[in-house]
Amino acid sequence: MSNVKTYKVVAASFDDAEVNLQVDHDVLTPDLATLINTFWSGAEDRLAQENGDVVRAVVRLFGSCAISFFMSDGGAQTGGGDCRYWTQRVIKAQHEGWPDVDSLGILLAAVFVGSVSYDEVSLEGGDA
Repeated sequence: MSNVKTYKVVAASFDDAEVNLQVDHDVLTPDLATLINTFWSGAEDRLAQENGDVVRAVVRLFGSCAISFFMSDGGAQTGGGDCRYWTQRVIKAQHEGWPDVDSLGILLAAVFVGSVSYDEVSLEGGDA
């Protein structure tokens, strides 16, 4: 029996950038989530924001990392493609703190992340 649930992580202040994640709760256990969460600073704050649910805290953290990755890569829109490939790219971009894609229990199912365009920025300074 599969214990996979789908989550959406949304960055509302960034044009509603979002990623949809498939989480296998048989793989991403509370013990593994605790190891991941405590590796990164701010562990207690994340835990408090998710009412003590360390798995939810790690899912949200991974979603945050994924959105940041895709923003820095110029944005992306993908779904139904190679979930393992994109998940691995996000993990590699973090350099440490995450297990490999097969041991994590999280897969990117869809990505809807834009990037800042020329029209969204302004130029200040440089006065003669």
